[in-house]
Amino acid sequence: MSRPDPLDAPAVAAFVAATAWRLEGGHLVREVALSDYQHGVDLVVAQAALATSLDHHATLTLGYDTLRVELWTHDRGAITELDVRFATAFDELVARVIS
Repeated sequence: MSRPDPLDAPAVAAFVAATAWRLEGGHLVREVALSDYQHGVDLVVAQAALATSLDHHATLTLGYDTLRVELWTHDRGAITELDVRFATAFDELVARVIS
């Protein structure tokens, strides 16, 4: 599957400024505060369908009360439109699953 080209720095900065995501080490990162571990598990399971549909998989770290999500397009070594699409859809999942 062909991957999109890396986004330029202003595009990434604009996305980060408008969302709960931050830029860390060339990756988009979001940490979601959870009321308990089960909410994190539910969110991990819910994002699996998203990852499959986009053929794009985040790096997830689940703790008791936090889920850390890291995105970058591995084979491009950069943030691409694919990461922005995943992040935007993930934000919608967060609103549905843990609200």
